[in-house]
This record gives sequence, structure tokens and C-alpha cells, in this order.
Amino acid sequence: MTTADDGYPPQLRLGDDVSSVRLTAPEGAETFWRLTADWGGCFTADFETAGVGAEEVRAFADRLLEGFAPDGPFAPRRHFSAVVSEGRNNPLSVHVRRLDDAVVFLARVTPCGHDETSHLDLEIGAVPLDEQLAHLEAFRRDLA
Repeated sequence: MTTADDGYPPQLRLGDDVSSVRLTAPEGAETFWRLTADWGGCFTADFETAGVGAEEVRAFADRLLEGFAPDGPFAPRRHFSAVVSEGRNNPLSVHVRRLDDAVVFLARVTPCGHDETSHLDLEIGAVPLDEQLAHLEAFRRDLA
């Protein structure tokens, strides 16, 4: 796992090496992030998120961490949803199902959140819960 401490920009990754969605902070960018979706190298989407800043991405990561908490409102065998932005320019919605020791994602990626743009639904899972939690926690520290 790479972190900002390693000289890499902060990156929120949901998934694993086979299938994932990533939000990456481009250097010097204040009002957009780069969103990349990859499904086994067979299909990729890569675009800038218009109007999405660090505060929204930080809040999104916090909602995910809350959802993964073992004693939180979405305890094991429950599901929850989170979006990056509540606005019309939302580039990423995630539905999460927790299993005993893994997590499954259904991510909806919408380039620039545009009403006339096709979206991509990407199923990701099952990812070991401890691996996903470690990545989320490292990302949150990078943004602190």
C-alpha cells in the first residue's frame, strides 16, 4: 500500500488489485480529484471530478469508516450506502455489503456527475475487511 508519506498523492481505493475504484488527489488541485475505475484491466474509466474537493472526499471516507465499525450502526451482515457529493456533480456512489470478514461494493461511477453521461456500475468484492479498513485508515491519516 502506498501513502502520502511515501511521496505519493493521497488515494482512496475501494477494492483490490483485480477490481477497484480510486479517488486520487492531483498535486495542487483544490476543487477536483481524479476518479479511476478498473475491472480486471479489461475496462477502465478515468476522469477528473468537477467541483469535488478534499472536504467532500474526507467526509466520504469518514462515512465508510463508520459503516465498517464492528459496533457501529451497520454491524456485520448489514449494508449501507455513501456518496462523494450530495450535489448533482456526484461522481461516485457506493453501496456496501458487509460479510463476516469481507466487504462487497457496488460502485456507480458517473463522469463529471453529468445527467446526460452514461454511468458505470461496477461490482467489487469480496475484499478482506481488514485490508480495506487498513487502506481507509491510512488514507484518512494522509488527509489529516
